[in-house]
Amino acid sequence: MKALRQKRIPAARNKGGRPAKFDEPSRPITVTLPERILERLAGIDTDRAKAIVKAVDTVLDGNGAGHGTVGELPIGGGESLLAVADNRFLRRIPWLTLIEVAPGRHLLSLKEGATLEKLEVTLQDILDSPGNATPAELDLLGRLCASLRAPRRNRAVRPESILIVRNGPGK
Repeated sequence: MKALRQKRIPAARNKGGRPAKFDEPSRPITVTLPERILERLAGIDTDRAKAIVKAVDTVLDGNGAGHGTVGELPIGGGESLLAVADNRFLRRIPWLTLIEVAPGRHLLSLKEGATLEKLEVTLQDILDSPGNATPAELDLLGRLCASLRAPRRNRAVRPESILIVRNGPGK
């Protein structure tokens, strides 16, 4: 089967005709979406392409990192939950669970017996021997390590339990 050719159209190429929609390279695509999504996109922008770009940039913080690589979700009382973008190295830690709460945003859950100190040391070990990690993956791990270090030293971070309910067969 022949590979599809992808023709990129530079933003500055427009010589007459329609004005460019975006100030960056773009290309036309064809996509089929459910009516409910089309209606929701119309509420973001009357131009579907611009609506899709705005929706994706909102979810992924404009840089593909899921609201920044590490962030805080305020929960009231001056407290926040740490939220991270997906990261394959975090997924490999057997006693750590990433819980997706929004597209590209995950809460961290330590399994029973794991400690914040253990998480911090594990993150530092990965940073010290990154192997085939990408710069973005290392950036997330470094930011997470830093986000844990200062509050841990000041005793301003504590683990909390969350309830996880199994859906489907075997309830």
